[in-house]
Amino acid sequence: MVQKSKNILLVSGSGQNVGKTSLIRRIIAQNAGQKIAAIKITPHFHEPTGGLVPIAITDNYRIFQETDPNFGKDSSLFLQSGAEKVFYVQTTDDHLEEAFGIVTGHISPEQPIVIESAALRKFIVPELYLFIQKEYEDIKPAALKMQELADIVVFSDSGQFSVDPASFTFDQAWKTKQDDNA
Repeated sequence: MVQKSKNILLVSGSGQNVGKTSLIRRIIAQNAGQKIAAIKITPHFHEPTGGLVPIAITDNYRIFQETDPNFGKDSSLFLQSGAEKVFYVQTTDDHLEEAFGIVTGHISPEQPIVIESAALRKFIVPELYLFIQKEYEDIKPAALKMQELADIVVFSDSGQFSVDPASFTFDQAWKTKQDDNA
């Protein structure tokens, strides 16, 4: 069994435009004093934009560190929200573990990490795994399998979430305010 990573909060969703980036930005802003590292992982390969500094480039993955909080892409928005470090990873699923290992080598082992990735849950067990979907949305069977692995399912509707992003905090491990009341 893979050991649970207490410093990782993983976010995925039922598809595009369901609110993953908005939720992550709010979680980062709520925990800005914690020196959060954020990682955006995608299986789509695009030409890099300004602000992305290459760390590792192969035929199977591209790893960048984001340096520009004003560019408007997801990784820039994570910096803008208060993340100390942000990484943008383009990778095939076959090389996801390898690429993730390279990225985590650039992050302190105790540092809190927020990751946006659907496929990464197949390889790691985060302290918290959030799955986001639009309220009243039917989801594809592949996304349903990921939803079943989630610790918390968050429903989104026009920028509002069924779980308050401020309820996710980091204190040596990711937890929710419900955990404090348990």
